[in-house]
This record gives sequence, C-alpha cells and structure tokens, in this order.
Amino acid sequence: MDSLKLLSKYDNLTKILELTKEYASKLSLVFAIHAYFENEIISNVVKSLESKVKNIYEDYKFDRTLFVKNASKTLGIKEDDFAYYPYYAIPISKETKVKFIDNSTIPPKALIMKGVVRFTFMAYRSFQELEDHVASREEEDIVIEFENGKIKSHNRKRNIFTDANVVSKIISSNKEVLLNLTLPSSYYLIPSLVSMNVLPYENEVLVIREGESLDFRIINGKVSGDRVVMGDTLHPRFKLELYYDYKFKRILKEEIAEGLAYKIPL
Repeated sequence: MDSLKLLSKYDNLTKILELTKEYASKLSLVFAIHAYFENEIISNVVKSLESKVKNIYEDYKFDRTLFVKNASKTLGIKEDDFAYYPYYAIPISKETKVKFIDNSTIPPKALIMKGVVRFTFMAYRSFQELEDHVASREEEDIVIEFENGKIKSHNRKRNIFTDANVVSKIISSNKEVLLNLTLPSSYYLIPSLVSMNVLPYENEVLVIREGESLDFRIINGKVSGDRVVMGDTLHPRFKLELYYDYKFKRILKEEIAEGLAYKIPL
C-alpha cells in the first residue's frame, strides 16, 4: 500500500512507522493510514460512485458542501447525530473499548463504548508527559468516563485552553460523543491503521494500557484486505468528499503527509 512509502519520506516518523508495521502484522491488517494516501482506494471509490453522483457533481462542482449535501440526500446517507469534541481525547483507563466512526481525519473519530479519557488541548509524546502538563497547569484537567458512547461521569477541574462552552454542551448532552481518538506519539498512527481495517459503526476495538505500553484487540468489525482496498471501511460521507476532491483535483496527499509528520509530538 502507498501509505508506508509516502510517510517513510519523513525521518522523524521512522520509529512510529516501525511500531505501526508491527501491529499491522500482529493484527493482520492492511497497512493503510488514510484513504487519500492510497491510489487504489481512491480509484475504486470514484468508480463505485461515478454513475450515481456524476450529474450531481456537474450541478455543484464549485461547492463541495452542497455537492456532499445533495449527493448524501440522493444516496440516502443520514446525518450523524453525535455531540463532537473537536480537540484531543486521550484514553487513560487500563481498558478502553472504542467504536470507530469516521477515518477521514488523522486521528480518526470514534465513540468510547467503555472507558476513561482525558479531554486535552494538545497531543503528547507519553502518558507521563500528559500528566506532567496537567500537574503544572499547562493543560486542561478534564477526565470523562464513558459508557455506550455517552458520558457516565466527569471531573472538570480546569478548562482554560479549550472552548469551555463546547465542553459544557458536551457534558450536559445526552448524546453519544464523537472524539478524536489520540494516543501518545509512538502509537499515534495505530487508531488510523485500525479504523482503515474495520467497518464504520460496526466495529468494536479494545485499547489495553499498561503504564506507557499499549496493546490492541479487534473484537469485531474487521474486514478482508480486498474490502479495505475497495473503500468499504470509509464513512459514507467521506466517500463523497473523496469523490469531489478527486474530481476537483484537491487530493493533496503530499501536503497531508507533511502536515501529519509535523503534527505528531516528538
């Protein structure tokens, strides 16, 4: 797959990619980090949608939002009804059960089916670095316990770096909460790897923590390599975004890869 070749250009990602490759082998996963890195996935998704949405694209080719909205309506794709935390969510419990929803971003978006996370403004190299920043008041101190995607309990001691109104709305909401599932640097790409190998909505993945070490178990939702290449693990709305960006020549994989390389804390 193309993800490894593309990301291997960045020396600062060498160790991260090595660990990611180890888990790809251990879990028998296709090494794909993002659909825009993978020419074969792009080609297959575009082919699968061409006859269904090409006329809609012609009508809305200069407005991506309107294209996705109208194509979604035509294809019967429903809007997700989640609350959304737009910063980082770092799982800190010994076991965290997650459900991946949308891998259009890195890190991917997921629901926490059971476990405890910290809401943070930044990503970190390690759990210890995170706790040090919390202790020195350089980071939020917001701990959330989830069950079935919803907040079960929360401890909000400090909220000064992220939008307090957003946090308040999420805490008071009874909706499932969609999060950017973020892990320490060495493991940063693994949520993306796993999410590219499981069906959106229809998966269950266990993140197991022992100190600074993490392990992963896919309980259900894993698909064959052929289905990954066909784009079956992409969120339906993301497929439409991909189609539009391909047609409009906006799949800027080099720029995305470079941004990712400098985004991961080292």
